[in-house]
Amino acid sequence: MWGVAIESNDFTVPKHRRRANPRLYHEGGSSTSAHPRTVEYQEEVLDVGRGEAIQGLTHDVLIRRSLEVSPNGFITIISIIQGVALALLAQNTFEKPSVLVVAQSVALMMVFVVVFYFYLTMSVMLRWAPSFLDSFLPFAIAGLEIPPAFFLGNAAGWSTWLAALWFVIVAGLWTTAKWSPPSHFGRTRLAHTRWHQLQRELQLSTGCGGFAAALCALYAAFAPGHRLAFGLFSTLTVLVTVGVVVWRIEIRSAQIHSLYGVNRPPFN
Repeated sequence: MWGVAIESNDFTVPKHRRRANPRLYHEGGSSTSAHPRTVEYQEEVLDVGRGEAIQGLTHDVLIRRSLEVSPNGFITIISIIQGVALALLAQNTFEKPSVLVVAQSVALMMVFVVVFYFYLTMSVMLRWAPSFLDSFLPFAIAGLEIPPAFFLGNAAGWSTWLAALWFVIVAGLWTTAKWSPPSHFGRTRLAHTRWHQLQRELQLSTGCGGFAAALCALYAAFAPGHRLAFGLFSTLTVLVTVGVVVWRIEIRSAQIHSLYGVNRPPFN
């Protein structure tokens, strides 16, 4: 009976079995812990080969790159060339100072400023995909600022180079007006009208300045006794042209900004 009782007790008291640890099939080996481990997944880092793209080209990427490159390219080219021209101007001014040399240096310095100012204004107003012509014009315009620095004190030579600069600027303004359709200004068509009015005004003022400088160069070349007078008159025409250009850019820029609700008073 005792043996039977023992057997009956074995049947009535169940034995508790320890549950097997769940095997994590994504792990390399089996786990002996009662608590399953948490495995952190990491993104696979691809070994990018030489020359592989870090950003594929799409419609939005192409537009963003054009917006970034266009103004920065213009300003960079102009700044580099004008830095060279400014160094040459300073070197030649202090080498042989005179009344005519100082006047021509001041006038040429103001030309540097107004050319940079126009490109800065244009970079704010316009954006497009750069072409070869967009790369050529900054070199042509800024490059013509260098030769006058070698003709300080020479009324005929200095005036001739300034006349050439003004005429090339007229051509550049024409291309700017030609390739700036209304799409640059959104739905505000009046802004497009104001911009084209500015281009015509600048073409007229720089064209007149070019003709005046060319006449001064001719008179200085064929009237040696009056070279100083014609040289000073040429610098005066350059300063007047610069003043008119700045005046028209300030007025038209203020008008265009006001059309978009931006407070930008002229000569702020």
